[in-house]
Amino acid sequence: MAFASDEAGIALTEETLASKICRKLDALSAHTSHSYPSCIYRVPEKRRKANEAAYTPRLVSIGPLHRERGQLQGMELYKYRCLQNFLNRSKINLNSLLGFITRFELYVRVCYRDTSNLTRDEFLEMILLDGIFIVELFLENYFSELREGSDIIFNNRWMWSDLLHDMLLLENQLPIHVPEGLLDFVDHSLLKGITFYDLAHKFFKDVCNTEKLPLIESPGDARHFVEFLLIHHSPVRSCGIRPILRAAKFEYTHSATKLRQAGVKFCAEGSCLFNVVFKNELMLPSLIVNKWIETFFWNIIAFEQCGYHSKDITSYVILMDSLINTPDDVVLLVNRGIIKNELGESEAIADIFNNLYKEVVTETDELYFANLCYNVNVYSPDSFHELKSKCFRWRVMLRRDYFSNPWSFISLLAGSVLLILTVIQTVCSILQVK
Repeated sequence: MAFASDEAGIALTEETLASKICRKLDALSAHTSHSYPSCIYRVPEKRRKANEAAYTPRLVSIGPLHRERGQLQGMELYKYRCLQNFLNRSKINLNSLLGFITRFELYVRVCYRDTSNLTRDEFLEMILLDGIFIVELFLENYFSELREGSDIIFNNRWMWSDLLHDMLLLENQLPIHVPEGLLDFVDHSLLKGITFYDLAHKFFKDVCNTEKLPLIESPGDARHFVEFLLIHHSPVRSCGIRPILRAAKFEYTHSATKLRQAGVKFCAEGSCLFNVVFKNELMLPSLIVNKWIETFFWNIIAFEQCGYHSKDITSYVILMDSLINTPDDVVLLVNRGIIKNELGESEAIADIFNNLYKEVVTETDELYFANLCYNVNVYSPDSFHELKSKCFRWRVMLRRDYFSNPWSFISLLAGSVLLILTVIQTVCSILQVK
């Protein structure tokens, strides 16, 4: 009897376990069968450890991945105020908004690679509050008359800076179609034809070269703001450059100062990051380097490394990393207009580009600038370019050692005159002896 009882207990345990596994399999099937693949990822641990601050929100949580961080809870009350303002402005009731959000639930869930521990009600509330927060933020940024006089974000520069940082983070995203859809509830007489992407373009105008690049005509394939900015700066969309055949072998170019010593001239041309041309002169786009550029590049690269179909921004970073080894390289590029330095210290810019490529694995055939780097590398070995390089080094040495101040120049001039007079005296003495 005891044996039969044990068998019954084992059978019951197996049945319970099988039931649990089946439920998980059903949930997995529902998740993976949806037509929308995941697009919002946690940054790989090795990459995160290289620069924790570049991936961590400082002020506000968007989406479920950082929702439990205690220091971000203060902004939750602000989100409710945004919801109240939205309801007052749009003359729509809360139930209608919740009905709209509910239709997005499955789509939003599958956009995140990691599963969420939030209950269904908590998850829907998160979608609603974060979506409305983004819409209100964009509207108040575009239409300053909508801001309240005591607004804590637009009246506080450090909060605005932290907020923009947080909106650039790969782990801190909401699928873009949620706030885009919520904007349809706003009175069209206010918008006057302004689209959601017009609002986004202005909001991110200080990030990299966003403001200098025209808004792309059809950015609807962007699934979140990191991808929106990536597409906005991509070679095809920002400057109409089609992907080129990659070289079979890639080698780093020399630094900017070494190329200059070899006779390579530098000039700034355009704003598209991929408008780079080399014909005895290296033409590079002008790049705005400010306090958000590091966050922008770290998160774009992380997104490309997590499975995006191209590695173009990563390629641009590798190119800049190869050109910038020291602050002197930064100074050269600043003087040529290639870098617009809004950080102040050249050493800080050098550190940014020297560290961006840490823990990044990229195949040779994925590098957009491989052929260009090859052409630059083979430019310097011949004797003509070596002679130009030596002449350049002599000019640098003379400028540094003899023309850095008036007394050095006077000493050199006096020494030269004395040498000439000595030679003349020697020649005259020889002629007199003859």
